[in-house]
Amino acid sequence: MASCAVATLQLVISWMLCLYYSAQIVLLIVFEFFTKPHSKFWVTKKRPYPPQCLQKHDYGTSKYITVNGVKLHYVENGDSSKPLMLLVHGFPEFWFSWRHQLNEFAKDYWVIAVDMRGYGDSDKPEGLEAYRIENMVQDIRELVITLGRKKFTLVAHDWGAVIGWEFVARHMDMLDKYIMMDAPSKQVIRKAIISSRTQFKMSWYTFFFQMPKLPEFFVRMNDIAMFDKVFRHHCNAEEVEAYKYTFAKKGALTPPINYYRANRAPRSSSVCPPADVSSVPGLYLLGELDMYISKETGSMMQKQFEKLEFRIVPGADHFLQQHKPVLVNQLMREFLEKK
Repeated sequence: MASCAVATLQLVISWMLCLYYSAQIVLLIVFEFFTKPHSKFWVTKKRPYPPQCLQKHDYGTSKYITVNGVKLHYVENGDSSKPLMLLVHGFPEFWFSWRHQLNEFAKDYWVIAVDMRGYGDSDKPEGLEAYRIENMVQDIRELVITLGRKKFTLVAHDWGAVIGWEFVARHMDMLDKYIMMDAPSKQVIRKAIISSRTQFKMSWYTFFFQMPKLPEFFVRMNDIAMFDKVFRHHCNAEEVEAYKYTFAKKGALTPPINYYRANRAPRSSSVCPPADVSSVPGLYLLGELDMYISKETGSMMQKQFEKLEFRIVPGADHFLQQHKPVLVNQLMREFLEKK
């Protein structure tokens, strides 16, 4: 009964914060409307054709595969006879966020960067239930098995890492090694929000994203100007356009935001292993300038996973694999080559 009462209280507080942050966004939209009445800031530019960087095959070959009831798009590079490295993106990304790693690690691995369900050119199931973490964990498992592999190296970022931690806990027998970037497990981020004022402030958008429809409207504003700000240090103009092309498509924003909505409340199926459970070596990378995840999560994750290294990436923000690709690739390679 006590745990039920705590869960109910957390849900009430979550919705109160959702309303609080949503009210601020509404005020911002109203201000935008009255200061730019003729700008049509709510209209997203039509993009019938992808930019050149998505039409070229500089990063690998585009393919599709059906697993766990959904068709997933992925880009592969390297020799399929070599060990498999699976790259799993976060929000707001798609396979393209791994372009620097696709080329770098193709020398030694069969590298696959997947569009997660709901993203890019992968299927976008309707309804919140389709975006529960356990469904994406199963997507990864079936993807690897369907590709004909029993073992692989998992590299994941942001929401991909949240899903990745759950995969490690459930299916570590399938892993050679794993690398997570800029996101702790679901259990740790909840603890951090409660115990750390820093993490609480950083997580404001996760409460806002619980609101129906308003987050999608906000992200689309001023022709998805969010990407101009978020990726200004990571991408050239054409690469930013690749993100805008992908997320400007009809219905492209709701499934990614549903990841936040569908996983708000805890479930008994979530795995939180003791420290001595994980026998697989892991690396957790966090950008020094990350504005969304606090450094406190590093030590918290090391308590949860025994053989886990934690490294701060100097000068890197949340999207570190794009912001500091040379340094991140170096740290990845050093870890992967350890015996």
